[in-house]
Amino acid sequence: MKTVIVLVITTVFAVAPLYGEDSTQPPPTPAQEQPEVLTRGPVHEAFAEPVDLNTQTSVVAPTQPPANIVENPPADKPVGDQYVWIPGYWAWDSERNDYIWVSGCWRAAPSGRYWVPGYWSQTGLGWEWVPGFWAQQVSNVQQIEYLPPPPVIADVEPQGLPPNDDNIWVPPCWYWYQGQYVWRNGYWLTAQEGWIWTPSHYIYTPRGYVFAAGYWDYPLRSRGVLFAPFYIPRHAWERPGFSLSLGVTLDIGALQFNMFTCPRYNHFYFGDYYDDFYIGIGIFPRFECESRHSWYDPIYEHDRWFHLRSDPRWEDHERNDYDLRRANKDMRPPRTYNEMEQRMAKLPEAKRKDIRMARTMDKVIADKKTTMKFEPIKADARQKISTGATDLRKFGEERSKWESSPAPTKSGGPNIERSGPTTPQPTGQRTGPAADNKVGNVSVQETKHSKSEQIKIPSPPIVGKQEGIFNKTSPSQPDNERKTDVKHTPSSNDSPRDRDTSGHSASPRDNDSSRDKGSQRDDHR
Repeated sequence: MKTVIVLVITTVFAVAPLYGEDSTQPPPTPAQEQPEVLTRGPVHEAFAEPVDLNTQTSVVAPTQPPANIVENPPADKPVGDQYVWIPGYWAWDSERNDYIWVSGCWRAAPSGRYWVPGYWSQTGLGWEWVPGFWAQQVSNVQQIEYLPPPPVIADVEPQGLPPNDDNIWVPPCWYWYQGQYVWRNGYWLTAQEGWIWTPSHYIYTPRGYVFAAGYWDYPLRSRGVLFAPFYIPRHAWERPGFSLSLGVTLDIGALQFNMFTCPRYNHFYFGDYYDDFYIGIGIFPRFECESRHSWYDPIYEHDRWFHLRSDPRWEDHERNDYDLRRANKDMRPPRTYNEMEQRMAKLPEAKRKDIRMARTMDKVIADKKTTMKFEPIKADARQKISTGATDLRKFGEERSKWESSPAPTKSGGPNIERSGPTTPQPTGQRTGPAADNKVGNVSVQETKHSKSEQIKIPSPPIVGKQEGIFNKTSPSQPDNERKTDVKHTPSSNDSPRDRDTSGHSASPRDNDSSRDKGSQRDDHR
């Protein structure tokens, strides 16, 4: 009855001007002209990123992104100083042929890491995305080292089956050492409850490649709060003083259940990307990391380890669920918040959670089952959040300048030191020249450039606290990160950014007959 009354009143106001009556208030703006809350899109890169094993050509947008938008976070935040506000950014949507807004997020910064935000870089073909990354804080004076292109990692598959059920495979990696690349084998890592290992890898930038050392991160449910992305019409974000109030949070469990990867874009995606069209533009179901070895998904690896302990056929269920949604559109999640509410209204209460991709912040706080605690944001704290967001964006703008600037000169520009890096240093290296083209027992790949660039950067606005969330100290670095035992030397003839990644090959774990036992899937997502 309430809906009918609203419709009648709206109709009266809409037709009033036709009869010559004055109207003091204009009709409401059509919904199509307002920002639209989405329940699918890219996951904020600071919240979670796939690991690009062979840095590929990135996504290139044909047009320049709009200016960044001022965001207004909700009135509450997660309890704890470890949670920091990281503002949103524009992402290119190939299907819309337009930009969408990836909303800011509350993030528990990884211990001993600082955030380097991504940015759009202009090229001859358009605007290319340069990904952000969590960099290791080594000292009070921060610097980033830019390296020549690393050789292609030709073989990333596990060598045989894991020694036991608590092992996770960590892919091999090239290390830069004294003007040359040295090889570190892949290894089996003992999984840790409540922690996800992000392996060492490289980040492409216009100035060179940045080595991101491996680190322990938090499970998705403990990382913070993700807010739904938006599609914002041009006339809206062009308005002077336009700002965006955030209040719709993403359900992390539903996100993991409908999770995809775009390795070229260095982003995870969530929601309805089940059509074959999306594979054609490089958005894959997350389990494809097992057959397409151009990227590594630390979240999938952790989830698989966790679920296989109770469900030996968890991997099969993941694939079967994907196939069901690909074949039946009615089983797919809604694409917008408005569509979600309409569909949920037609379902019984027990089935609504099956398609609930997001909730308003007040409902999350009121939910007694919510494990994360929240507290109101005081006025002085809100000002600090605003200042921090501004500082981080300025930091990202400065990054785009120092990475796109020409060769350094003696005066002006960033402070650059040209020298061989000192980290990471493999153990057991020989002293003096190595006639057999090896450092210790580490295979060496010669490069055209024998020196790196070390650029001193401004103090990063966001740095992870050493004690971590819940005052838990992260596990120690795996010993195998510095082992130098080498059994093979991968081919390195191909440039990593030109490598074809369409091939398939079976993982040894696909033939593990010990996982044929059926079991019910649990709800830990």
